[in-house]
Amino acid sequence: MLPPNIDQYIRTLAQPNNIQTTCSPPQEFQAYATNFQRDSQAGFGYSRSKDGLTRIDQLVATASRINTLDYMRIAFVSEQLLRALYTWTTGFNPSAPNQQLDLSGINRRRNAVLALMGGAYCWYKQSWEAAGSESLAINHINNRGDIPFAMYNYRFSRNGFNLHQAPNRLYRGDTRPPAMLWQAGGFYPKMMGTNRFDPHLGTGASNQVISSTTDANLVTRFAWHNRVYCPKRYYYIYDAANRPISGFIYEFDKSGHQCVEVAGTTPGREVAFLAIPNQFIRRFRMRYYAGSQNNIQVSDWMYYNQASVQNIRIESDEKRWKQLKNQFHSNRVS
Repeated sequence: MLPPNIDQYIRTLAQPNNIQTTCSPPQEFQAYATNFQRDSQAGFGYSRSKDGLTRIDQLVATASRINTLDYMRIAFVSEQLLRALYTWTTGFNPSAPNQQLDLSGINRRRNAVLALMGGAYCWYKQSWEAAGSESLAINHINNRGDIPFAMYNYRFSRNGFNLHQAPNRLYRGDTRPPAMLWQAGGFYPKMMGTNRFDPHLGTGASNQVISSTTDANLVTRFAWHNRVYCPKRYYYIYDAANRPISGFIYEFDKSGHQCVEVAGTTPGREVAFLAIPNQFIRRFRMRYYAGSQNNIQVSDWMYYNQASVQNIRIESDEKRWKQLKNQFHSNRVS
């Protein structure tokens, strides 16, 4: 890890507010390497080695070849790069730290070095955090535990997300029935094909976070098969009422927990979590099939606990579900 004095020096020089909120590293470090090699050119006759860039060039070339998900190696190389950049910006040659650089050489390359320093710092902070958090988060998922945003504070705050305290009651629409959800331990992010957990930022996958809304009416729209939100279609029937079900609405309480507010996606307030384990889910209700997503018919609320989940008469029967659906349309026509 960087010593506190070097860390603070770099944050001050590279403008910490920009690093924290607007510095967005690309998927690969190659973009920073390309920009640096281009922007650090100073014309014919100016030696890169004389201007102290030899060690920096070597580390940039190494960093640009590292796989984006190789967090430990990114962290190690980006730290070495930052140390070299620190030496350079303090006026000394990273290849020979006792050799003082010429001021004109520093001025020729300064803007390119500062841009590289900001990007390298983002990679350094993000990769160290990810390297320490990923295995812990996967362990929480496997043991049905919660995943607090505190594990990824830098990654989310750096990308401009508004981290705040969750309100009292929240709702999520889903096509999975209570028994399936109970067995899964609650709502958890889907793992990538490599069984890695990279919440939202590395992969950009929306299913790496769990969305919900404060709007108890709006949420019914999402208790319906949807290619984005509920991509898998389920065929469940509530036998007590002999009704086909389009989805379920879950109410949960994570008040006081940290969440991310998602702006501009729904008319209501939408907030997201990294996990919503069973112990936070309070009630559920069924949304019956009623012809279209705009026609809404729901059941009464039922408690979400092991006894309720085991005793409620919800069965999976695709053939019968489709028959009841056709019967609904026939009754509407007649």
